[in-house]
Amino acid sequence: MLLGLLADERIPNAEALALSPTVGWWMLLGFVFFVSACIFHREAFRRLFLRAEDPRTMGLFRIVFGLVTLFNINGLSDLFVYLFTDEGLFLTDVAREVFAKEQFLGFGDGIDPEPYGFFDWGGVVEWLKGPKYSPLFFWDSPSAFWLVLGAFEVACVCMIVGFKTNITKWVTLLLFHSIILRNQVFWEGTENVYRCFLLYLCMSRCGAAYSVDNWLRCRRLRKQGRLSERDGPGAGAGVAPGPEHPQGLEAVYRLIPAWPRMIMILQLAALYCSTGTVKNGDIWAKGDAFYYALNLDHFYRFEPQQLSAVFGTNLFRINTIVTHYWEAFFPLVVLGLVVRFVRREQLPPLPEWQRWAVRACWLGLGLVGLVVVYITLPFHIPAQPRAGMAGLATWQRWFPVVWLAGMAVVGGLFYWLGRRPPSVTLRGGRLTLDLDWFCTWFLGRRLWLGLGLIFHAHLIVMMNIGWFTPATMATYVAFLNGSEVAFLLRAIGERLGRLGLPVPKDITRGDAPLPAEDPSLPHLHRDAAALPAWALWSALAVAVSGVYVAAETDLGVPWAATGAVIFAGLAVVGFGVAQRRGAQQLPVIDPHSGRARRPWAYGSMGRFLAGAFVVYHCTGVAIWLLPEKDSLGGEGKDGWRVRAQDPFKWWIRTSQTAQGWKMFAPNPPRSNIFMQVMVTDHDGTAYDLNTDVYHPANKPIPWLGYTRQRKINRRIIGGEGGKGEWYQKWHARWVCRDWALKHGGQAPKKVELYKLSYTIPTPEEVAKSGPYKPEERLAANRFRKLVYTGECTDINAQLPNTIRARHGLPLLGPGEFRPWVKNHLSAWNKKKPKSPQIPWILLVSVVVVGAAGLRWRQLDRDNKRRAMAEKT
Repeated sequence: MLLGLLADERIPNAEALALSPTVGWWMLLGFVFFVSACIFHREAFRRLFLRAEDPRTMGLFRIVFGLVTLFNINGLSDLFVYLFTDEGLFLTDVAREVFAKEQFLGFGDGIDPEPYGFFDWGGVVEWLKGPKYSPLFFWDSPSAFWLVLGAFEVACVCMIVGFKTNITKWVTLLLFHSIILRNQVFWEGTENVYRCFLLYLCMSRCGAAYSVDNWLRCRRLRKQGRLSERDGPGAGAGVAPGPEHPQGLEAVYRLIPAWPRMIMILQLAALYCSTGTVKNGDIWAKGDAFYYALNLDHFYRFEPQQLSAVFGTNLFRINTIVTHYWEAFFPLVVLGLVVRFVRREQLPPLPEWQRWAVRACWLGLGLVGLVVVYITLPFHIPAQPRAGMAGLATWQRWFPVVWLAGMAVVGGLFYWLGRRPPSVTLRGGRLTLDLDWFCTWFLGRRLWLGLGLIFHAHLIVMMNIGWFTPATMATYVAFLNGSEVAFLLRAIGERLGRLGLPVPKDITRGDAPLPAEDPSLPHLHRDAAALPAWALWSALAVAVSGVYVAAETDLGVPWAATGAVIFAGLAVVGFGVAQRRGAQQLPVIDPHSGRARRPWAYGSMGRFLAGAFVVYHCTGVAIWLLPEKDSLGGEGKDGWRVRAQDPFKWWIRTSQTAQGWKMFAPNPPRSNIFMQVMVTDHDGTAYDLNTDVYHPANKPIPWLGYTRQRKINRRIIGGEGGKGEWYQKWHARWVCRDWALKHGGQAPKKVELYKLSYTIPTPEEVAKSGPYKPEERLAANRFRKLVYTGECTDINAQLPNTIRARHGLPLLGPGEFRPWVKNHLSAWNKKKPKSPQIPWILLVSVVVVGAAGLRWRQLDRDNKRRAMAEKT
C-alpha cells in the first residue's frame, strides 16, 4: 500500500489536485532539509564526487556497455527498413512532423506550394534548439541509413577497444541517437538505459584503462624512458621528478574523475526505485506478477505452463514479492556505500552544534514524509476497502504511530551500532557488530547486487526481453572500485591460463595487479580552495526564493534568471577563494586519519563546474521521476510537478536523459494480445499476413533470438504504451505501400487490423486444472475485434515515385499520390517576428562565461606552478 502512494493514478481527482500545492510546499521543505544536511556534510560530498580514482572500473564498463549497445542496435536488424527509412512506417516528412515537429517549424517539405528546406535563418535557429538531431530526418533512404549505421558500428567498435576514445565515444552517442530518434514506436525501457548510461560514459575518462589509447601512450612513454613499470621505480604507479628522473615517471593507470561513476550508481538506484514504486496494482500486491509476466506469449523462451502449474501459487509469489521490494528499496545500497565511504575516509567530525543540526534535518525530512503521506491517504485508501483491507480511519490512526516508531528504530539502530556496537564470539574470534558490519551485510553490494544478478539471470533464462537485462547487469560494474575490477579480471585471467588460453605472463605467475597512479605525486590536484558554507546557504535561499516568486507572484521572473544568479554568485565566490587559497596545498597525509589523502579530480574551476552539474542533473532527474499523481499536480501544465520540471527541461530533453520506468506497472497484462493484419488486394482476395505469434511460424520454441516486432504489435493494436489508435492508421498505410513495393507497384484495396486476445487463466486455475496449451486456449477463448480499416487511397498510403524509381517500378501519374499537406510556410510566416531575433543575451552570456572560465583556468594553472615552485 505504501508503494501505491508513490504510483500513478488513472482517474483525475479534483480534491487531490486542489491539495497538490500544499503537498508541493511540504516536499520543498523536505528538499530544504535534505540539501541542508548535505551542506553540513559538504566535505563528504567533495571527497565522494570530486576525487580522482582508479580508471579501471570505467575502462571495463566502457567495454561491457559498448558491446551491449552494439548488440542492441544490431538486434533491430529485422526492422531496420521498417523503422528508420522512408520505405518503412513513416515517410521522411511524416517522421519530422511526428517526432520533431517544433524543431522543424521553419522547414518545408517540398510539397507544393512549399519549397524544400529551411525557410530562413530563423528556421535554422529553431532546428538548432533541438532536442532531436538526426540526419535521418533529412535523408533516410535505405542507402543513407546504411551509411549512418556503418558509421555507428565503426565508432562503437573503436569506443569498445578504446581507440581515439575521447572522440569515438561522443560520435557513438550522437549516431546512436541519430538512429533511435528517427522512430520511437519500438521504444521500451531498454532505450532509457542506453540513453542515460551512454551519456555518463561519455562524460567519464573511460579511455584511461584497458584501451588502445592507453597502450599507445604507455608504448610512447616506454620509448622515452618515462614510464613507471612493474619491475621498475614506482612499480607502475609513477614516480615524482627527482635527480634520477628529472621529468618523473608516469603511471600506467592515471587517476580519473569519480563523479560520472557516482552518477551512474545514483541513476541505477533511481531506475529500480522508480519502477518498484509504480508497481502498485493488485497483481503485484497478491504476488502473481511473475506468473502473468512469464505466461505472456510474446516473452517466454519456452512454454512455461508446466512450471506455472507447480510453482504459480508458491515460489512464483515469493519471487514476485522479493523482486518488488528489492526494486523499491534498492537505494538502500547507495546509503550503505555512502556510510561506509564516510567511515572509511575518517573525515574530521563536525562541531557539536552541526551534528545536532544534521540530526534535526534528518528528523525534519522524516516528519515531512509522514505529513505528505498522511494528508494524501484519503486519495489512496478506497472509501469501501476490499475484504481484509483496513479502512481509512484505521490507516489514519495507526500509520503515524508505525512511521514514528520506524524513525525511532532507524535512529536508535544507527546510534547503537555507531556508538555502542555489540560484539559476539564467532569461531574463536571476536566480531564487532558495528555500523560497518551492518552496512556491509544488510545495505551492502553482495546482498542487493546479488539479488539483482539472480533476478536478471531468471529473466535471461526464462524470458526474452532483448538487451534490457544485459544492459542493466552491465551497469553493476559501476559499483566496483578499480582495485576490485583489477583483482576480478586477474582471477578470471588465471583460470583462463589454466585452460591453456594465452594470457599475459604476469597473470600466469600470479603477480598482483598493477596499482593505480600514486595519489601523492606532486602534479595531482591537492589545493585547499573550497566554497564556504555561507555561499551554499545563500544559493539554497535564492533557489527557494525563486520557487516562491515563480509559484506565488506575477513578477514573471524566469527560472533562468534564478539559475543565473545562483551560478554566477557561486562562481564569483569560487574564483575569489581560488585567488586566496588556490596555491595552498593540503597535506598528502590527512592529519586527522593519518592516511594518504585522495587527490582532487580537477583544479578549483573544474570542481566547481563538476559539482554544479552533479547537483543540477541529479535534482532534475529526481523531479522528472516524480509520479504523475493528482496529489502532485497531475499531468497538466499548471500542476506544480510539471512546472518544477521547467528549470531542467531543456537539459534533460537535449541530453536525452528524459526517463520513465514503468515496466509491468501498475500491473502486468493478464491477457495475451496479438495483432492480425488482413490485406484485401485489388482482386478482392483477402490475405492474413501472419505477423504475430498466433501463427506457429512466429513462435519458435525455444525462442533464442529477439525481435521488437512483438512490442510494436502490442503498441499498435492498443495492448500497451498508449497511442495505439494513432499508430494504427500509419501502420495500415505502410502495409499498403509495402504491398505495392513487393507486388510490382500494384497497391491493395484496403488493410484491416484486428485485435486477437485471450485471457490468461489465474494461477489458482492452472494449479487446480493443470497446465494449459496456449494454442488451444486461443482457439477456444479467442476474442477478435476489428480495430481499424485503412483504405489504400488514404493520405500517404500510396508508394511515392521516389521509391518507385529507386526500385524500377511504374511511376504514379499526377495527383495519384496523396501527400500530407502541413502548410508549414503559412504557419511560419504568421509566427515568425518581422525582424530576426538574435539571442543577444544568450550569446553575450556564453562569451562572458567562456572568458571568465579561461581566466579561472589560468588562475588554477598559476596556483599549481606556485605550489610546485614552493615545494621544490
